[in-house]
Amino acid sequence: MKSFPVEQFLNLAKQEGRSEAFIQACLKYVEKLEKRGYPIIFSLPHLAIMMGVQSNYIKALIGENEEYNFKFEANEGYKTKKYNHFFIKKKKRGYREIMAPHKDLKYIQKWLLSNIISKFPLRDSCKGFRTGISIKENALTHVNARVILKVDLLKFYDTITEKRVYGVFQKMGYSKNLSYSLAKLCTTQHHERYWENFSYNEKRILSKLFDERPSILPQGAPTSPYIANIVATNMDSRFEKLSVKMNFSYSRYADDLTFSIHEKGKLPSLRLIEKIISEENFYINKEKITYMYKGSKQYVTGLTVSNGVHTSKKYRKEIARHIYFCRKYGVKQHLSRNRDKFPSYNSIKFHDWLYGHICFIHSIDDKASEKILCDFNKINWFL
Repeated sequence: MKSFPVEQFLNLAKQEGRSEAFIQACLKYVEKLEKRGYPIIFSLPHLAIMMGVQSNYIKALIGENEEYNFKFEANEGYKTKKYNHFFIKKKKRGYREIMAPHKDLKYIQKWLLSNIISKFPLRDSCKGFRTGISIKENALTHVNARVILKVDLLKFYDTITEKRVYGVFQKMGYSKNLSYSLAKLCTTQHHERYWENFSYNEKRILSKLFDERPSILPQGAPTSPYIANIVATNMDSRFEKLSVKMNFSYSRYADDLTFSIHEKGKLPSLRLIEKIISEENFYINKEKITYMYKGSKQYVTGLTVSNGVHTSKKYRKEIARHIYFCRKYGVKQHLSRNRDKFPSYNSIKFHDWLYGHICFIHSIDDKASEKILCDFNKINWFL
C-alpha cells in the first residue's frame, strides 16, 4: 500500500472548506492506522474504490441496499445471496456446516485478508493457518514431553460473533461505521438446519448463542481462520505468560489447545484453564480433554511426538497398502475392490490422491517417505 498523500488531502480539504477540527481528526486517524501498518480507509465507498468494486454491491452485501439485484450461479446445497451452505456429517454426531462465499464476496474477503487482516500480529503460540507454519511446528513444541494435555474449544467459530469481529477492526484503529461494515462482510448466519442438530449439552452451554443465533465466522470463508486467531490472541497471551511462571509449553492450532511439561514444570489445572478460556468468551469441549503420558502414544494435531515428530505408523501402513495392491493387481482393479472408499475415482484422480498423501508424509519426515515414494514410482498407471 502507498503512503497516504497528506499534501493532496490538505489541499482538497481546504478547497472544500473543511474545518480545522475535521482536518486534524482525519490526520490523527491516518497517523494511527499508518503507525499500526494498516491501509488508510475512511469509509465504505473509499473501501470500494480501493478494491475496484461497486459501492452499491458492497452495501447490498451488508444489507444496506436491498434493491440491488444479486446474480449468482446455482450450486448444490442451500443458497443465500452471499453463501452456499453445505453440511458434512461428523464422525460421532451432528453436522459441520461449510459456508462457501460466492466468487465476488470471496474476492472481497481475500482482499481484506491480504491487505488488512493478515497484518495483525499474532502470538508465537498460535500455530494454525499461518504462512510458513504447519502442524509440524505445532507438534515440535511438545516433543518427548513427560505429560501432554489436550483441550478443545467448543464451537470455536460459532462463538466468534459479528460483534466480536467488529471489535477486531476497531482494535486495529478503524472507525465505528467502517468496522461495522467490515464485520458484516466477514460474518453470516447459519442455516436453520444447523441449529436443529445442537445436542442438549451444546444448547445448555451455549444457550445465549442458541437463542440469539447471531451472525458468526463462517467455516469456508478465507477471512475466518485469521480472524479467529486474532480474537484468540489475548487468550494465547495469557497462557504464554502462565507457561513462563509454571514452566510448561503451550500452543494452539485453531480450536486445539495443547499443554505439556518435560523434565520439570507443572501443568495448569483444568479449573484454571477453563477459567481463562471462559473469561476470554470461549468454552471447553469437555468431551475432548485428553492426558497423554510418556511411555504411551502421544499425538499432537494428528502427529506422534513420543520420539520426534512423525506421521503415525498406522497412517503410513495404509498408504503403503494402497501402493502394494496397485502394483500387485493394477490401479483399476484396486479401485474396483475399494469402490466404497473411492466411488468416483479414476486412475488420474487416485494418482493425485495417493501422491498428495506421500507429499504430506515427506513434509513431516522425509526419511519415512523414501521407500513409499520409491514403491509409488513403480506403479503402472496404464494397466
